[in-house]
Amino acid sequence: MSKETINETSMSLEIENEKLKKALELSRTSGDKNNIGIRQEHTLHRVMKFYLSPALENHEIKVGSRFADVKIGQTIYEVQTKSFNLLKDKLAFFLKDYEVILVHPMAESTYYYLSNEYGEIIKERKSPRHLKFFYCMRELYRIKEYLRDEHLKLRIIMMDMEEFRIEKEKTSFMSKGYERENQIPKQIKRIYEINDYHDFLQILFEYDLPEVFTLKEFKKIMHLDERTASITLYLYCYLSLMERIGKRGNSYLYKIKSI
Repeated sequence: MSKETINETSMSLEIENEKLKKALELSRTSGDKNNIGIRQEHTLHRVMKFYLSPALENHEIKVGSRFADVKIGQTIYEVQTKSFNLLKDKLAFFLKDYEVILVHPMAESTYYYLSNEYGEIIKERKSPRHLKFFYCMRELYRIKEYLRDEHLKLRIIMMDMEEFRIEKEKTSFMSKGYERENQIPKQIKRIYEINDYHDFLQILFEYDLPEVFTLKEFKKIMHLDERTASITLYLYCYLSLMERIGKRGNSYLYKIKSI
């Protein structure tokens, strides 16, 4: 990356973070919480809507029998933090007549705050885990049949976030001992724009992948867990951006296709 590109990216992020700062303030002061889509709405989702459009009149717009998170002209923005399978009905309906930009905020790094039943913070820490773009593949897999649609665009926003948890009694060995109450975005670190499914290739080119590789090699180079690496390779093959070309021992060999 050239010095000019780095400076341009830095300036762009400065602008985006200023928008995020204003969105945080607007989310606290604007709107009637009894309105459709706002009741019990999580902070992260609400802030992202103001980030996309400061104008409340663009939020929760009825389109047919469904509501768009944000609608500006012929463009619909849908903010989804998880459970992409819940989007299928909306996508099938909206993509017929509108450009849809699916906005997915992801926590690149997280600061955790655990409170007790009285609301007192009893523990705080920064997660040692730093998520990468490819962790969104787990969710994109759920809507894979729409990824080639020319009217669908993706905006993956990597952020620093604060997560507030409430201490809960462990009722089984599977219990976590807490319940997530809220997430608050603090700073945008990077934005990935996928305007066409071929743009997924550009993200791969940032890594030093060999011409041919196995799942195990891909996982190691990308610093991913095996499930995420496996889903990522599956999606790239599903989109015909990658192909299996044989085996090395018991492992499949993958290669990026020439487009």
